Amino acid sequence: MKSLSIRLGVTLVIIGLALFTYAEVGAEDWMFYGKTDKYSCFYDAKSISHPSENIVEVWEKQDYTNKGVNFMVEGLGEKYKNLSHSITLWQINCADKKFHFLSLTYYSKEEKVIHSWKVLYSSGPSEEWSPFTTGSLGKRLFKEVCK
Repeated sequence: MKSLSIRLGVTLVIIGLALFTYAEVGAEDWMFYGKTDKYSCFYDAKSISHPSENIVEVWEKQDYTNKGVNFMVEGLGEKYKNLSHSITLWQINCADKKFHFLSLTYYSKEEKVIHSWKVLYSSGPSEEWSPFTTGSLGKRLFKEVCK
């Protein structure tokens, strides 16, 4: 009976460690990098990757203000009236100082997806690269992740 309770205890410890490790690996590390009157911007420091030379991929989160929600409703419709935040996957060419987005998802306050899109490609991104605008939040993100 004692060996059964020891095995059960060891099993529970292993499961607990596995769950803790999984939560740590999947956890975001959102770092604030700027805001406007419509949203605050954060990037996930743990998500930064380098799929090729001079290319950085990073996840960004925008938390919308009431003014930002109203702006989205006016531009895109009533389905955005409960907008909370968006998550965007940026791809940045650090050498050329250009970017494009690989995916974008809008979430409601209940964490339900309002709208989502993803760039589908086989050998490379299908979108054209855009230059950063001087003084933009995108330029700030570039400076943070292309150090």
